[in-house]
Amino acid sequence: MGYNLPRLIFVVFFAAFLFPGSFCQADDRARDRATLRGIQSIIVKVHSWEPGWSAQLKKVGLTENDLESLIERKLETAGIHVLTEEASQRSETEGILNVRIKFANPEPSTKTYKTWGEQDIDEIDVKKKYIYAIRLNLRQLVVLRRDPALEAWSITWQTESVGLRQVPLIREAVLNAIDVFIEAYSSENPGSQKTN
Repeated sequence: MGYNLPRLIFVVFFAAFLFPGSFCQADDRARDRATLRGIQSIIVKVHSWEPGWSAQLKKVGLTENDLESLIERKLETAGIHVLTEEASQRSETEGILNVRIKFANPEPSTKTYKTWGEQDIDEIDVKKKYIYAIRLNLRQLVVLRRDPALEAWSITWQTESVGLRQVPLIREAVLNAIDVFIEAYSSENPGSQKTN
């Protein structure tokens, strides 16, 4: 499932007009939120952006590894147990929190450079605003009602955020989406929160 750029641009500008800065929406109906009940540990996976931008994104702390570490610390601070993928047992009490991030340049610049693969890539301007889309979803092991012997990993809860921001500020938008997840998770697992 990919991003449709024209549709994304329309949604972003409509959302930006109504909600300046960013727009975040959760699939947060009671039945979706209830699927978080009993999840005891989370594995965080960040999937992001165009490969040609990775060197520049590293300068502003927006690599996949940087974001995974930041999200894991935020979840642990909220009292949510985080597992590495290697430590996972792939059990019914584990969830995989996927964070997908995509950027688009609303006004492509004329300045380009060649990458390893000899593609023309726009250089990121950290002072310029870029369209971004963040999709956060939780996948967990589910059983098919029609055949309980069949198990599959499926998305049971998600939130999305789109907006127009400078690249260094997109980290804040990611953390805001994580706050939505923490609030939903904590409401279904009240004993998980740390007391200070």
